[in-house]
Formats: sequence, structure tokens, C-alpha cells
Amino acid sequence: MRNAVSQYLSHSHILLIVIPLTVLASCASSEKKWVHSEAPVTPADNDMVQCKYQAASATASLASDTSARRKEEANLINNCMQAKGYKQ
Repeated sequence: MRNAVSQYLSHSHILLIVIPLTVLASCASSEKKWVHSEAPVTPADNDMVQCKYQAASATASLASDTSARRKEEANLINNCMQAKGYKQ
């Protein structure tokens, strides 16, 4: 009988250790990171956002002529991406 009690206690002690550790491990591994649906996800996306921002800033004075502004922005974006080492 004593052997059965000690065996039961050892199993319960194991469960008292294993169950909390399992719960903690599952909580840690299921942690999700927040991402924004419009935020850049790759380095190329990040570089493109930076180039677009710079191009928009540089062409802000051309606001009255949208056609010329779009062409100039596209040219500046292409130059910026090429300067960062990208090819089309």
C-alpha cells in the first residue's frame, strides 16, 4: 500500500510540474505579433515606401500639374530604388 501511495504522489508531483509548464509553453509559442495591413513587410517594400515618401516631398511644389508631378515622382522613385540596388 505504501508503494502505491508513493507512486501516486510521484505521478501527482510530475503532473503538478508538467501541466503548468505545458500551459506556459503554449502561451509563449502562440503569441502573435501585430502587423499593419498597409505596413511594409519586406525590405524592398520598406525601401519603396521610403522612396515614394521622398519623391512626394520633392514634387510637392508641382501640385498644380498632376501629370508632370506623377511622371517626376515615378522617375524619382525609379532612381531611388536603383540607388538602393534594385533592378526592374
